Amino acid sequence: MALPQTFGVSHVFGVLESGIFVTIQTDSVDQKPALDVEVMDETGVVITDRLDDQRLETTVSGVLKTGTSVPVAGDQFNYDGVNYIIKGVTNDGSNNAFRKVTLKLVKYQEIA
Repeated sequence: MALPQTFGVSHVFGVLESGIFVTIQTDSVDQKPALDVEVMDETGVVITDRLDDQRLETTVSGVLKTGTSVPVAGDQFNYDGVNYIIKGVTNDGSNNAFRKVTLKLVKYQEIA
C-alpha cells in the first residue's frame, strides 16, 4: 500500500493543544482591543483610531476525563502557551452522553 501523498499548501488541522482534564474538541480564539477610540475632524471623517488594551478571549470545549477535576472561575489556565484567567465554566451532562466542559478564558494585555 502506498503512502498518502500531500500536495499544495499545509494548514493547521484541529485544535491548538490537548487538554489536561478534558479531551479538547473545539476552541475559538478572538483578539480585539478593549478600548477603541476614533477621532473625527470637523467634517466627520475619522482621522485617528486608537486601539488600546489588546485582549485574547478564548473558548475551549471538550469531554471531561475520568478522575479529573474541573477548574473554577478565577483560576489560571494555560492554553497554546498563553496564561489565561478563567472567566466562566460550563459543565453539562446527560444520561446518554459524556460530560462536556466549556471554559471561557481571557488574557489581558498588562496582566501576566
